[in-house]
Amino acid sequence: MDNAFRRKAVTFATVVLAWAALIFSVARPASAGLFEFTLKDEKELGEKFNALIRARLPLVDDAEVQAYVAGIVDRVAKSLPPQPFPLTVGTIQNNALNAFAAPAGYVFIFTGLILHLDHESQVAGVIAHELAHVTQRHLASRYEKMTTLSIAQLVGMVAGIALGAAAGAPEAGSALIIGSQAAATQTYLGYSREDEREADQVGMNYLTAAGYPPQGMVGAFEIIRRMRWLKGQGEIPAYLSTHPDVAERIGYLKDRIKQMPKAIRDRTNDDTRFLRIKTIVRARYDDPKLAMAAFRARGDKMTCLDRLGLAVAMGRTHDIAGARTAFGEALACGGDDALVLREAGRFEAKARNFDQAETYLRRSMDKNPNDLTTLFEYARLLAQSGRVAQALPLMNRVRMNFPENADMYTAYGQMLGQSGDLFQAHLNLAYAAVFENNERQAKFQMDKAKSLARTEEQKREFAKIEELFKKRSEFWKKRII
Repeated sequence: MDNAFRRKAVTFATVVLAWAALIFSVARPASAGLFEFTLKDEKELGEKFNALIRARLPLVDDAEVQAYVAGIVDRVAKSLPPQPFPLTVGTIQNNALNAFAAPAGYVFIFTGLILHLDHESQVAGVIAHELAHVTQRHLASRYEKMTTLSIAQLVGMVAGIALGAAAGAPEAGSALIIGSQAAATQTYLGYSREDEREADQVGMNYLTAAGYPPQGMVGAFEIIRRMRWLKGQGEIPAYLSTHPDVAERIGYLKDRIKQMPKAIRDRTNDDTRFLRIKTIVRARYDDPKLAMAAFRARGDKMTCLDRLGLAVAMGRTHDIAGARTAFGEALACGGDDALVLREAGRFEAKARNFDQAETYLRRSMDKNPNDLTTLFEYARLLAQSGRVAQALPLMNRVRMNFPENADMYTAYGQMLGQSGDLFQAHLNLAYAAVFENNERQAKFQMDKAKSLARTEEQKREFAKIEELFKKRSEFWKKRII
């Protein structure tokens, strides 16, 4: 991460309280008095926090990665007692070894968690620990005890620290792993020794109930501790350097594992999907030079997945000829894999070799018709060749499953324009602009859509984008980055 972005992120984190107060001064009366944290308050805080994170941090748009991360969270969450809010999962494109759970059921996982850990059970162990903080109401109980903080201050504090974590900037607030949204200096939200111990123990219950090897939680802690010593505090959460001591925590978790039934202790890791997702994340979202070096370092031990990863990473550079050669090797090795075909199709589309791209994408769809990323790329090719009627239902399906992805709404809006449905075209382009935080373009597209709204249904649809614009534009009043 370059220094310019780091400085901007730090600046943003330090002023977030000020503009958050401006936002919430409208939502809550000044005479509210002592802070009472109700479910309505939590819903409001969670929604605004979610909007802020999505406005300021890039989220992964790969359908397979999204489905995988959400699948781990859902698997672990099956053992949770009833919760007042459903879990909403997002994957943030950031190499920090971090993640967090926000109020009202919002859970965000950083791609660095996938890149730096060795097994799916370790990722699940970290998630289980945080979900235990949620179910044991460690953070909620602190909210309830706050008699001097408003929701405005809470959202500023939580958001500032989450963004500081993304910037790798301890001066912006050290993020504690998975939802410990404040460092020791943030005494309002700091977890106690008892909280952490309980989250370890309850989280272990959730991890094993989900069928994972219990060693996953211990392994995650050990990797985080090792990386902390290698890298310092910058991109490593302060979670394991606070209370209780990390060695003590690893020790009592290992002692507990020894007491478990042999059948649970002897569980093995199944990392088939984990390695697949790790390849996608490294190749598509890590620095391409670092990714290429990592795959090449495998040497003679390169797998078909490694070859695909190298090809994808090379496809992000200007070496088109080298990337095409690498994709040829990946196809020769694993050309029956829908993922290999999908990525080869995406590369050929970028290289403007549309006929070959369509062939690969069509074959990928045949093998995995549920891969929405493939559907997106294939629908775009159909529209480019004038087959808009075929493209529209595919793109609409993609859009419905990517509710806040600007690229999806842009493509869908352009297709609707090609088809002659101008109201829906401008409406969807307005959504795209809102999700891109582009106020000027959003207003332009909304004005166009409003002038075309004739039926009562169209007017109701326009009212929805107006409400969304109102909520999101609150975060555009003070542009920091």
